[in-house]
Amino acid sequence: MPALRPQPTAPAPVSAAPAPRRGFGAQLALLAVMAVAIPAQLYLAIPLAAPVGAYYGTSPGSAAWTGSAFSLAYALGFLLFGPLSDRYGRRPVLVSGALALAAVTALVPLAPSYSWFLALRALQGLAAATFAPVALAYVAEHAPAARRPLALSLLTTGLLGAGPAGQALGQAVAGADAWRAAFWPAAVLYLAAALLFRRLLGAGTTDPSAGIGTALRSMARLLRTPAVVAVFCAAPTVFGSFVALYAVLGRQLAAAHGYSSAALLGVEALGALGLVVAPLVSRYAGARGPRFLAVTGFLTALGGLLLAQATTGPALPIAGSVVFVAGIGLVVPGLVGLLHQLAPHARGAAVSVNTAVLFLGASLGQTFAASASYHEVGAVAGAALLCAAGAVAATGRLAAGS
Repeated sequence: MPALRPQPTAPAPVSAAPAPRRGFGAQLALLAVMAVAIPAQLYLAIPLAAPVGAYYGTSPGSAAWTGSAFSLAYALGFLLFGPLSDRYGRRPVLVSGALALAAVTALVPLAPSYSWFLALRALQGLAAATFAPVALAYVAEHAPAARRPLALSLLTTGLLGAGPAGQALGQAVAGADAWRAAFWPAAVLYLAAALLFRRLLGAGTTDPSAGIGTALRSMARLLRTPAVVAVFCAAPTVFGSFVALYAVLGRQLAAAHGYSSAALLGVEALGALGLVVAPLVSRYAGARGPRFLAVTGFLTALGGLLLAQATTGPALPIAGSVVFVAGIGLVVPGLVGLLHQLAPHARGAAVSVNTAVLFLGASLGQTFAASASYHEVGAVAGAALLCAAGAVAATGRLAAGS
């Protein structure tokens, strides 16, 4: 009887990226709409601070926390929910987050005191943080490779468009008692989004070994990867320059050309034309890879920023803002796509850190703009964008050397 020979064992299956689910266009459309609707709750605090402060009888300084309570919890939540989506899946986090956001948003205008109002705004920001990093990671994983730059650019367009959309909504309901109208319709929308997330989004993959401790270790490893650190260092300049430019541009147009608050909202809406251009450009520039897309975006934003410094009249600064926004609309999908390549085993953590740093930059930009003049902001932001372009361009060499 011949001796039994041990049979070779089959190689362990390699975990592949989830196949695109049929109907990805509908998924992307839903995520792009909610990319506007969810972060808009952050920006509507700008016009609502005065009526909310008047309603609760607080000082103007205290009323500023209408936005700050939301934004601080929002940034903190990015570091939490991206890693949780690695463990439990993108869809469950998006569904549960939208449900929580709907409930809290409905309660915000019912707050019996300003302290309760701020507490609910903080909870609202925490719930809203379930969306951006998880949606970006979902699109990066589920979009077909050829369509990924365009898909990420559309999502980024929504996230950037939330700024003018939220401020326009807040301006429309900024009356003494009408400010509540900004919350209840939004709560209904978020509830509908939760149901649509559950119905349309793919289940994706889960990693039972992932968790908060795992995420912290992943983040620590990411910070030891030079190419990833270069991306993180470039990220604050994106929303930082965005917020700073519009803060000083609005002040300049109001002081030098007599623009009213309604006219300034019109300028922001006109600048949003750049968001329409960005997905079209990314369709072609993205074919060269995410690094090329991000560097192109930084340099385009730099050109728009320089054009916006013109003082001969309002036309050139407004045109510069359109070019600038188009460049920013290219940068964010480029950075996300680059992290998708550089951190394949920690995408949720990488996108979470990147998103948190993006919005940290927005906070720094607001502070800087408040204490600097028009041309000082342009010079510093321009230098920062140029350095960021260089850092992203260097990621190829850094990745090869690591």
